[in-house]
Amino acid sequence: MKGKIALALLAVAMLCVSAMAQENTANYWFEKSKEHLKNSSIEEADLALDKALQLDSKNASIWLSKALTLELLSKGNESQEAFQKSLNLSDEDLKKNPQDADAWWSKGVALDALYRQAEATEARERAVQIYNQTLAENPQDADTWFKMAEVLVSLNRREEAVSAYQNAIDLNTSKALSAWMSRGYLLMELERYDESLEALDKALEEIPTDDKQTLERAWEFRAIVLQEMNRLEESYQAFDRLTELNDENKMAWIEKGYILRELGRYNESLEAYETVLRLEPLTKMEASRAWIGKGRALDGMGMKEDAQEAYARALEIHDQQLQENPQDFIAWRDKGGTLYRMGRYEDALKAYDSVIAASLSPAMVGITAQAWSGKGDALLELGRYEEALEAYRQAIELYPLDYDAWHGKGKAFQALEKRIEADFAFKVAKKLGYRE
Repeated sequence: MKGKIALALLAVAMLCVSAMAQENTANYWFEKSKEHLKNSSIEEADLALDKALQLDSKNASIWLSKALTLELLSKGNESQEAFQKSLNLSDEDLKKNPQDADAWWSKGVALDALYRQAEATEARERAVQIYNQTLAENPQDADTWFKMAEVLVSLNRREEAVSAYQNAIDLNTSKALSAWMSRGYLLMELERYDESLEALDKALEEIPTDDKQTLERAWEFRAIVLQEMNRLEESYQAFDRLTELNDENKMAWIEKGYILRELGRYNESLEAYETVLRLEPLTKMEASRAWIGKGRALDGMGMKEDAQEAYARALEIHDQQLQENPQDFIAWRDKGGTLYRMGRYEDALKAYDSVIAASLSPAMVGITAQAWSGKGDALLELGRYEEALEAYRQAIELYPLDYDAWHGKGKAFQALEKRIEADFAFKVAKKLGYRE
């Protein structure tokens, strides 16, 4: 959910710049909706947008924000209607002014949401052309550099976006902080972790101490980068800072529990997961992750019966998720892992095969890789070593840095008495960060 809210904020942030929005104007309520989104208060944001639309029903940007908010509320049909309304209004705006780059960008977002990807790309490319024309005339326009970066991100031209954010930063304007944050996140996605940390540290220097929401985001990104770098102690410290800022940040507590378990600190891991389970309300995803984590911490402490009870609670939630949406492949993956930990290996295989058979899009390659790796683990327990090797091979082909898959591959080779191959796989797993 946090990621989707971030995308929504990214979309609306550039669409309406209001200086001093007077109370009871459309801009006032539009700005209030952004504040609510920033605080993850989605229902309140939706109500604020309704008030904005009562005052200005022809504003494409407000309709776009309304559509994104409805999407966050899982109101798919209403969201699609709002995206269509935003698209129609953007087209009207562009008839009046074909050089309105923001309208082209807004049109691209709406078209993308309506599954008209080719047209969405054309609209975004048109926005880039106009922004380039503006920058050719005024290369010191930091706002346009920032907008250019945002559109380039949506076109997956990430290296160019990194440069555009840097230009916005170099001009030392009010956009610098947002650019440091966005640049840090983008560099993380590009796996340029050292540069990402540098950008996020710059952002942390600029964030006002009373802006807790932005501080939370920066510490969250920093913690994730350190986790990706396998610097677990430092990542834990960053997540700890996050829970100091907001002791009800469920994601941070879940990640703290995970890292503590990886570090062998099972008692503390258990405490972190129990903290999550005391926080309300929990989404099904949050609750299932907390129960799985609690089970694994209890397993690490040798409390097998209690662990099985925790896994059973997680399994109930997976089944609820899949009853609501049989195409929830994250739930299928998680169900496979839970069944595996319960010793139900054949059932785990069926769950993992549900993910694998779906042939998910490249954007979800990580889910498929984890399903193959999990399938390998289940096959290994069933003594089907050759099949396990093939499953691990598939996992590694999709994600070569999966140390769990490399370790599993080593165990399969070991079971087949292929010691040289096993030793090599174990060494790779260890080098990638595998911990016993």
